[in-house]
Amino acid sequence: MTATATADRPISEGKVISYASLYLPVSMALLPVGLYVVPFYAELGIPLYAMSAVILGARLSDAFTDPLIGVLSDNTKTRWGRRKPWILLGTPLLMLTLYKLLIPPEDVTTWYFAIWIILLYFAYTLIALPYYAWGAEMSTSYEFRTHITARREQSHFMGYLCFNFLPLIAALAIYISTTTSTDFSSMVANFATEFQEIMKARAGNIDVILEWLATFVLVAIPVTVLFALVTVPEPNLATIERQEHRGFVESAKLVAKNGPYVRVVVTYMVVGGGIAMTASMSYFFVKHVINAGELYPVFLLAYYGASVLGVSPWTRISNRWGKHRTMLVALVWYAVWSACIPFIPEGEFAVFLVIMCFKGSSVAAMIAILASMAADTVDVDFARTGKNRAGLYFSVWGSLRKGTAAAGGALGVAAAAFFGFDATVDPNLAGTPDGNSHSSLMWLACLYSVIPAGLNFFVLSMMWSYPLTEERQKRLRDRLDRKIERSGVTSS
Repeated sequence: MTATATADRPISEGKVISYASLYLPVSMALLPVGLYVVPFYAELGIPLYAMSAVILGARLSDAFTDPLIGVLSDNTKTRWGRRKPWILLGTPLLMLTLYKLLIPPEDVTTWYFAIWIILLYFAYTLIALPYYAWGAEMSTSYEFRTHITARREQSHFMGYLCFNFLPLIAALAIYISTTTSTDFSSMVANFATEFQEIMKARAGNIDVILEWLATFVLVAIPVTVLFALVTVPEPNLATIERQEHRGFVESAKLVAKNGPYVRVVVTYMVVGGGIAMTASMSYFFVKHVINAGELYPVFLLAYYGASVLGVSPWTRISNRWGKHRTMLVALVWYAVWSACIPFIPEGEFAVFLVIMCFKGSSVAAMIAILASMAADTVDVDFARTGKNRAGLYFSVWGSLRKGTAAAGGALGVAAAAFFGFDATVDPNLAGTPDGNSHSSLMWLACLYSVIPAGLNFFVLSMMWSYPLTEERQKRLRDRLDRKIERSGVTSS
């Protein structure tokens, strides 16, 4: 990959990485909600039903806030660009809400959880929507768009990796502070044998993990945000001026008529909803089915590591086969490995880890490819309206994606409770009157793996006949470029 800007690659690789790095700590803002915050507040006594209702309501409210921020972002005019002011505005709010949610007072209520989770989602919207639109506008190249989204998703999952290193660093810090040995080799040997006990006693506890996360992101978020805003320019976009001025309702109708965009969004909703359901069940599955709750950070480290490493080979496949064909293969790959999970025997953590790494290798790549496909569909709207409205498109994309993700997570938690699963009981009492029944644990396993993956088969036909191929996108861009040259053009 060249390090300098060219016609097909309008910004250098260094600026792509700078842009993508912003997403590393910001993406960590929502990661702990499904993986740790819900289990944490459940153990503090907040009912699962209440939390699922709050999260679902907060996500559904994005159906109003996301298009609003998207349209305002499209119409913002400042000397710094259209997207950057919104990102800068959302950063301090995101930091405040993270602190309040991750380090709560001793006596928490459902209202406390509701207020701060809703504000967290709103702050994330202020940053993420302009950020995604900014990335879509960086290039008109079919392949380079995938490269930008791939780097962004690698940074996204690198944030997850950093997050899951925190418990391991905490365990090491606790061990060093408590050990009496002075010999380095014996310290290493003792740590290897005592690691699981340290994780179980303290470092693997949710409250400790969330405290370390808060410390990390409150430092990393302002650093990476300012670095990206200062070093990466917003592109000057051509706008073909037309007489008609469309209102929001008419613009929404045009979005709905963009066939390739609808296909991509529906696919993303299904994939995202399934991933959210899996995430909401993840901690419960490892703790109560695999019976290795103290090793949960190790699992997440391996899983998200596989996701980061999997982006590059899937991107190369996409460049060779095309985005929609690669998505077909990735959807089936994800489903096949998911189908193996309910058959893992209790206590076989190593087998579980291997299967989840194969499954996880496609997760970040699917998100990156679909985001790149969504950026391609904005060209269709530009051809129809003469305006660059990536903010509007990614606001619809974001609100629907987050709504289905919330629905997936809430449905998973509520269904597990409906089938009798209790998050507060001792996993060692499974199958006894004082523990979870075998039936409830089987349903938990299915909600974690088979059911979410099975949803992928409903969108295979949409990708099979996807119309906006590489050849068609390039012909569309050529026509647009010629139209821009012939027309009176302004830069926004």
